[in-house]
Amino acid sequence: MAESKQAQYIRKNYTRFPLDLKHELLAGFKEKCKANNTTPTTEIKKFISEYCENH
Repeated sequence: MAESKQAQYIRKNYTRFPLDLKHELLAGFKEKCKANNTTPTTEIKKFISEYCENH
């Protein structure tokens, strides 16, 4: 099966960043994000972007 254009774009322009977290910490983070109408991925990306801008 051929790879979609979107998948090709993502593979070419993005890098995966695996992160090991304790189960309880991740579950709590997911709950807090959901309560604030956001996602863990969005918040992690926002943190990294802001950190790079400020340091």
